[in-house]
Amino acid sequence: MNGIASILTKFTKMFGVLAAFSTLLIMIMVSADVFFRYFFNSPILGAMEFSLMLMIAVIYLGLGYTELSDRHIVIDLFYKKLNPKYQRILSKINCIILLIISSILLWHSFDNFLYSVEINEIIPGMASFPKYPSKFCLSLGVLIYIFVILSKLFSIKHNDE
Repeated sequence: MNGIASILTKFTKMFGVLAAFSTLLIMIMVSADVFFRYFFNSPILGAMEFSLMLMIAVIYLGLGYTELSDRHIVIDLFYKKLNPKYQRILSKINCIILLIISSILLWHSFDNFLYSVEINEIIPGMASFPKYPSKFCLSLGVLIYIFVILSKLFSIKHNDE
């Protein structure tokens, strides 16, 4: 199990780095667009559309990494007051609920991705970008998130014994 967990950790960190790099690209693109718009009166064609596509990558490719490093926002007002046995039970229930919701999201987003590829869906705007790369990032990010949740669920189960 440790081999699978280490591979998952490497992939999750790699996607976290891609999400961070996407954030950097958005910052550069928006800054360059503003610079060219105000100093040369010539905005970068498609900068807004490209930034919107990258925002999907930032959110969903970083989802698994955020879960892996326990950086999601949690309200643990009552959780910390429970004894460890009930904390593990509550964590298992939480993981199962997250798995159900994430699986539904993955199913629909991947179906939407396939449909987008089939009809060659584009983002309307000054530059026509295809929508399916961002939809693929969404599906891939949710898939990695599911694997991280499964890993957490099995590690909680292992600690419970």
